[in-house]
Amino acid sequence: MRRYLIATLMFSVFTFFATQALADECAPAKVTDLAVGTGKTTAVLSWTDPGNDCNTGTASSYEIRRSSSTITDTNWQAATVVATGTPAGSNGTGDCRQIASLTCEQTYYYVIFHFDAAGNRSPISNCVSGTQDSCTFSPEVDC
Repeated sequence: MRRYLIATLMFSVFTFFATQALADECAPAKVTDLAVGTGKTTAVLSWTDPGNDCNTGTASSYEIRRSSSTITDTNWQAATVVATGTPAGSNGTGDCRQIASLTCEQTYYYVIFHFDAAGNRSPISNCVSGTQDSCTFSPEVDC
């Protein structure tokens, strides 16, 4: 019985350290080129996808947040999630997303985060703002 307990304990310790060694600790890189274009009630965000592990591979998903004021490292959780999705490709691939149902002549601020399969979140992207066009005459924008 004692040998069984020792063997079980050793296996548990080995499994713990092996799992820790394989843990994904490198989050996707920060998006630094987020840009916005606006129409009457639509906005198009464009950016370059980062990798899964820092700048290698393909991230698993992204999340776009919007606010009526500048989004920073300290207030991003208060910003509304307006879109989620799967990146268009691996590190260096251009990507875009249309945001619809916006109020004309209103200013909105946006940031994007990328996530890897382990749930690691990238640092907050650059914050961009765009003011929706006139309510009377404006074309909409799309990717």
